[in-house]
Amino acid sequence: MKFWPVILGLVFFLTACWGGSESTNENKSTDVKNQATYRTNVLGMAELQLSDQYTRSMGKVFGFYVGPETVVANLSELQGAYRVRVSALGATQYYKVEGYTAYDVDLNLVLLKVSRNNENFLTPCLFEEEIDTLYTLLRSSTKLLISRSRVSSLLNSDSLSYYILAGRLETGKPAFSSTHDMAGIIQKYQDSKGLSALRVLEGKWISQLLASQHEPKPIIELSGKNNRVYPSYKKIKGFRMITNKGDITFKLYNETPDYRDNFIKLVADQFYDSLTIHRVIRGFLIQTGAADTKDASSQDIVGWRGPGYTLPMKIVPGIFHKRGAIAASKLPDAKNPKDESDGSQFYIVSGRVFLDQELDDLEKKKGIHYTKQQRQIYGSVGGAPHLDGDYTVFGEVISGMKLVDEISLLETYQVDRPVEDVRIKRIEFIYR
Repeated sequence: MKFWPVILGLVFFLTACWGGSESTNENKSTDVKNQATYRTNVLGMAELQLSDQYTRSMGKVFGFYVGPETVVANLSELQGAYRVRVSALGATQYYKVEGYTAYDVDLNLVLLKVSRNNENFLTPCLFEEEIDTLYTLLRSSTKLLISRSRVSSLLNSDSLSYYILAGRLETGKPAFSSTHDMAGIIQKYQDSKGLSALRVLEGKWISQLLASQHEPKPIIELSGKNNRVYPSYKKIKGFRMITNKGDITFKLYNETPDYRDNFIKLVADQFYDSLTIHRVIRGFLIQTGAADTKDASSQDIVGWRGPGYTLPMKIVPGIFHKRGAIAASKLPDAKNPKDESDGSQFYIVSGRVFLDQELDDLEKKKGIHYTKQQRQIYGSVGGAPHLDGDYTVFGEVISGMKLVDEISLLETYQVDRPVEDVRIKRIEFIYR
């Protein structure tokens, strides 16, 4: 998303900085106790507590006030969150974030409307002299600490300008000059060699974004904001899930387009890379797609974290839980009042063969009707008919069911997690 340059009324930035954070040219001592501007600047900084749709914590990131009720943060660090709360740096009391009011993918910036009013907001400055060192602040218990880093020359273009940091400063925090003026926001980026590095995005881009705000919109909408062009489903014949045990190939149904397109996006974003098959029920199913399995130890409780959003259930007549079916997982009703599917977790049915009498009993219990074709498949190939009508089936395995069966028989802990990790190396597109 692009934004027009700020109007001439903002020309005051060329000569002075103003706002809640005082700017002076006083003695540049590193003794924080004697520097009023350090204490003032830290009051504009904020911690953002992220949680998913089930109110489970997704960790915290940093931002800072650029208006009495406006916080700026790095867009990429908030994506996937369902709710965000804000607090002063180092504080324990959090306040509601009402939504986002502007964003820019190219700049990796987002503005948030918050319920906690803070008159100690920070205002970006334009600098006439070259900056060689920047600092940021850390509130550790009752102490105020300084982190400094040297910078390269300002890299400037029509759409981007930033300083490259030589040291480590925390992303999302503001960077200040030696005169205590706010220079910009600290971000991660990929350098020319594709390696992760740190930069300070110049503050003028924050000022530009402030001029383009709208009414607050839900935080979860940020999840899909990017400039990527994803492959069309028309070009994709199937998917190959490559694990440390072997490969499973499958296709997705066009009758469930939201699930199909969401899966394409997650695969393109490499979401599933390095995740484990974290749930196995013997001879019944295998389940994967939980983000908290990527770096989990054997002692961690996993399977609770998806991409931060859910998808509405979609039951399609004629699509059912036959052997090899791929369906979307979901949490129990107590934590899932809307009865929606997790945005990334799915299971593959291994299943068993069912007798006609069992299907008759299920029809009475669930109030559904199995067609002649469904009865024939459940009675010969097998599946999990007791799940029909309760979960969205959106694909099926083409090859690799022998591996699915082998995984479903693995030894597990009491929480159905395999003792031996089965890890997804990656999922690949199979093009037409």
